[in-house]
Formats: sequence, structure tokens, C-alpha cells
Amino acid sequence: MTADDYLTASAFFTKVSSYFAEVDRRRTRGRPALMVFPEDFATFLLLEGQGHLLQHARTLDEAFRTIAMKEFPHLLQAMFRHRTLRTRAAFFTYGAPRVWRIWHQTMATLAKRYAVSVVAGTALLPESRLSYDSDRYVPQNGRVYNFSFTVNPRGQVISVTRKVNLVPTQEDVLQLTSGPLDAALRWVVLPDTPVKLATAICYDAFVRPHTAREPHFVNVLDRLDRAGVQLVAQPSANPWRWEELWPFDAPHQRPPRSRRQQWVEEGSYAALKQCQSIEVVINPQLIMEFLDLHFDGQSAILAREGQMVKTLAQSAYSRGPDANEVLYAAWRMPANGPGESRI
Repeated sequence: MTADDYLTASAFFTKVSSYFAEVDRRRTRGRPALMVFPEDFATFLLLEGQGHLLQHARTLDEAFRTIAMKEFPHLLQAMFRHRTLRTRAAFFTYGAPRVWRIWHQTMATLAKRYAVSVVAGTALLPESRLSYDSDRYVPQNGRVYNFSFTVNPRGQVISVTRKVNLVPTQEDVLQLTSGPLDAALRWVVLPDTPVKLATAICYDAFVRPHTAREPHFVNVLDRLDRAGVQLVAQPSANPWRWEELWPFDAPHQRPPRSRRQQWVEEGSYAALKQCQSIEVVINPQLIMEFLDLHFDGQSAILAREGQMVKTLAQSAYSRGPDANEVLYAAWRMPANGPGESRI
């Protein structure tokens, strides 16, 4: 994604619809299909309508500070209304109705148009007082979550998920709230199949915490496996350089590990090996360079065969505009009864 993809609602819709069109060309007719978008995919809709304010910004903080100064009276109202002194949380709360309207309208419209189920990625949002099947959105309070939703082929929201484990030095400094575990363990049946689907947002699908200072870390994927879930969407956005040293390893770590190696050894690839129920993990990565912001990695679709994990599809490692790639895989999953579930 680029900043230009978020500056207008039409630019965002055009970019997203190109992915739906690609999936539609490649899918097997007559079989149910699921699309999964990356983490933070809709967060930057906060930039919508603000392009003229970004011309002189050198960092993401400067960009959002400029927007915040322009909207300062509204931010004060949000802080007062939701009884919070957290300026970052107020910023996300104030922008939430605009972000939700564009994000939900885009995903619901295209899911219905192409008759596909969609895990819509994530955005930083509070909960809404209104139904998530509406484009209208009223923040319930000032608690902001890393939030995802899933729509069925009729464009209806069938589940929402809030990230449980917040990434140290990244999400913990954004004044986010950790999502409740019980809500993260809810699953839905993928439409037109007997398959149980759940979403584990990025870090929630890791087997262990990044640091020794996270006593509340939960292996969400393990809990979903024990709940009988078979298919997991893992929207991800990795802010560290994929091929550079993993910063949380001890200085004496031998051999030293890259972020890529750490992802394989501690992420969903490792977690899937320990599962008994989960068959497939779909792990899209956000690729984006904007000011001093950096996201990269390799998207993958992983499948478990016994205690072995194979890669059904994996993106090339690349950055920038040429990194656009749609991963596709078809597989058969065990049905909860006679016959097979073909996806």
C-alpha cells in the first residue's frame, strides 16, 4: 500500500477492488472462497482528505501531529466526551467514524459483488455503539483496539476480533487496549462449509512472547486449537526489517537471528506444528513505506499435515510498488461429518 491509496475513499476502493478482481479470476467456481487482508490495512484511512497537510511532514508522527493540530477542537471534544487524557487514543477515536465508513463500505460491497467471505484486515478503533452491519459508527468509549471484522458473501459482518497481545515498543506506546481473551476465542462457521474459522491478529498467533517482560502474553492459537478451530486468519504488519537482526534477542544470541528466522521459529509456522485441530493459517503481510514508517515481510498460506507444516503459497521478499501480490491456494479440509469440505 502507499499513502496515495488512503487519501480518498475512491482511491482505497479502487485499490481494494483490484485484489478482489484478481481473486475472482483465480478462484475455482462453485467452491467457497475466503480472502484475508493484512493487519493495519485500514488504519491509514485516517489520512483520507488530509493530503494537503502531508507535503512537508518528514515522519509519521509529524504527519499525524499536523492533522491533530488542524482537528484540535474536535480532539478536545473526544477527550471530554470519552473521559480520557490519552491524546493518541482520542485521535483514533475521533477518526473512527470516517475510517469505519470507508473500510466497511468497501469490504461489504466487494464481498457481496464477488460472493466471497473476507477477513478485512485491521484498523485501530474503539468499539461502536451501533451494529457493525452499518456504515454508521459511534465510538462506545475512548478505549482503542487493534480491531478486525469478517464479512460473509452477502456483505454481512459475521464476527469481530480485537487483538489480545500488544507488541512491545510498537502498540504499547500507541495507548491501545488489549482485547478480551474470551472474545478472541470466538469462531464462526465459514459460509457454505462446515469449517470453523477464527482470526488471530499477528502477535496472537505466536507461541511465545517477544520479551521476558510480558507476563500476560497468551498463546491464542493454542486456545483456538483446543476450541476445535480448523482455519485461522492471521492478518500481520511487521515494522522491523525482515532480513535484519531481531532486536529483542539477547546480545549473546548465537547464531544471531533475523526477523525472518524469528518469525518462522516463534510465529504461526511453529505454532501450527503443535496443533491438533487447526489445519490452515492464512498470513498476509502489509507492505508499505510512508515517511519513516516501514512494513515488510513475506505473506504465506500454511497447512498442517500431522505434525509437519507445508507452505501452500508464499510471496517473494520485495518492497515498494512492485510488492503487490495476491497469494492463492486451494485445499480440502476435513468435514465435520461425511464427505469433504472443498475450499
